[in-house]
Amino acid sequence: MKYFIIILLTVTFSNTKTCNNKNASTAKNIETSIQEAKNMYYINTLNGKDVVKEKLYITFDEERNLISGYSGCNTFSSKYTIVNDQISLGFPIASKIYCEEKMVLEQGFFKALLEIKTKTITGKVLSLKDTNGNELLSGIRKD
Repeated sequence: MKYFIIILLTVTFSNTKTCNNKNASTAKNIETSIQEAKNMYYINTLNGKDVVKEKLYITFDEERNLISGYSGCNTFSSKYTIVNDQISLGFPIASKIYCEEKMVLEQGFFKALLEIKTKTITGKVLSLKDTNGNELLSGIRKD
């Protein structure tokens, strides 16, 4: 019986987290959320058309060089690189939800993503342009 109690106590105390570990984990989650909010932009225009009501957004993860967001029906992500003020996105990976009424919007969104060559942020305003300087996407940073 004595050995059973010792084993039970050992298992019980070895599987508990300390307050310090829990607080560190919570702090890391809060820090990540704050960082994402600083780099999240609601898309206002797509190829010159007002798309505010569609609630599209893009988030830049600068640590992992990853762009992600919502394209009207699906969520997506893509790796990106920046060299000499030029941004290049890889082919986006998206969830596979079928939304017939949003198909044209999403096709335009993904086409624009692949054509982006410059990223400019002025204050809270994001502007993504093609090689000719045409604005493909514009957005405003989430507060």
